[in-house]
Amino acid sequence: MTQELENKIERMIESLGYVLYDIAFLKENDSHILRISITNKENKITLDMCQEVSEVLSPLLDVEFLDEKSYFLEVSSPGVERVLKTSRHFLLSLNQKVQVRLDNKEEFEAILKDYQDEKVVFEINGDTKSFDLKALKKVKTILEW
Repeated sequence: MTQELENKIERMIESLGYVLYDIAFLKENDSHILRISITNKENKITLDMCQEVSEVLSPLLDVEFLDEKSYFLEVSSPGVERVLKTSRHFLLSLNQKVQVRLDNKEEFEAILKDYQDEKVVFEINGDTKSFDLKALKKVKTILEW
């Protein structure tokens, strides 16, 4: 997928009042899936919202995402608990509770406070601590019940 097409997808999603979280083209079983994850300010995405985005994106993708493989379009929420991998993921998850695993295998829970220039700032028990992105093995949002 080209950057130009990704930009068009993002603009269309934003025109509907949602935010593009991620785009992934993957193979599951013997099927190819174009998975587009959306969110909004409230982090509450419904099935009707996903259907709306799917219906708007389908004509664009039919024309501009010409691939020799057939695929299924899947529009969904990124989920409540999700792994943060890209700068977009970190920026869209600010002030959320996360579980962090460092390269040295240390683990802790924190609030994601900031992300800039490959640096991630967490609030851990009232204290703030900054880490280089490359020192983080895994960061995922967590939901407390």
